[in-house]
Amino acid sequence: MEQSYWFITVMEKIEYDTKYSGLNTGCTRCCGFYTSKNTALKVLHENWTDMWETIYDYAVLEEYYEGIDNFTMNRQFFKYDREKDGYVEIDEPECVKHLYSFAIG
Repeated sequence: MEQSYWFITVMEKIEYDTKYSGLNTGCTRCCGFYTSKNTALKVLHENWTDMWETIYDYAVLEEYYEGIDNFTMNRQFFKYDREKDGYVEIDEPECVKHLYSFAIG
């Protein structure tokens, strides 16, 4: 079986911007990737290296495989929880259902 990679991307916000008729994520950055989904989930749940940085309220975990122009629909969205100091799973926001590949353009 081919090796997959789990990329973590954090975003300031996830909203549909009616002024520009498109998705507005504010500041975003890809924090890194792991070969283990369980490790990537632990990283998000425990906010390793302070990925939140007081502004990145959302995150997405996406599975990719080696190659050019590949995309994924195997993903999970998260929202930062201050009490837990980590990201918790949320339902996929409606405004991103038609989009893919946040980590790799």
